[in-house]
Amino acid sequence: MGEKTDELRELFEEVAGTDTVTERQEDERGTLSPIDDERVDGKLREILEDLEETFGFETALSDDQRVELVRSFYRGKSDADLAATLDVEAETVVEARLEVHLFRESDTDTPVPWDDFRRRLRECDNEAIVEEFDLGLETVRHYRAVAEARDEARSVSHRFRSAYRDAIPDADLAEPLTTDATEDGLEEAAADIETDVSF
Repeated sequence: MGEKTDELRELFEEVAGTDTVTERQEDERGTLSPIDDERVDGKLREILEDLEETFGFETALSDDQRVELVRSFYRGKSDADLAATLDVEAETVVEARLEVHLFRESDTDTPVPWDDFRRRLRECDNEAIVEEFDLGLETVRHYRAVAEARDEARSVSHRFRSAYRDAIPDADLAEPLTTDATEDGLEEAAADIETDVSF
């Protein structure tokens, strides 16, 4: 058996021209490929163009600012940080963020559970909500904008937010900031269903 092994080794060396069976791997394990920022930004620009064609934008942000808004949101930046980065008012950031279907848990921090509050928004005008919940008119307008944006996102199964996460390699690192908006999707959808069952 030893002679056979020696013969096979000699044959291998003769054919391969080397006595080395394996070569050392050059790349270290566990290293990630560098993120191609230009490619990511290009992909985000395409997604945002698609979103604008579908729903339209009203805020006066440039395409580059919207791309930066999405990138910075998934880096975990607050609305105040985003306002400083984009050099715009915080109110503009919130409006633009809702337009591109990016939501925070604080968006639905309402006096009563969000589903109940959203139902009242559908049933009443702003003035009635102001009186019922003792809220400022601007606060009510904000909640209505949130409800409308979430309805928009849900109408397309949150596909734009999914596309952002696909385009940004490290987007999942900030996912805890955004999961609430989709986790209640079924709950909101169920709340929309009117049952009319007669026995």
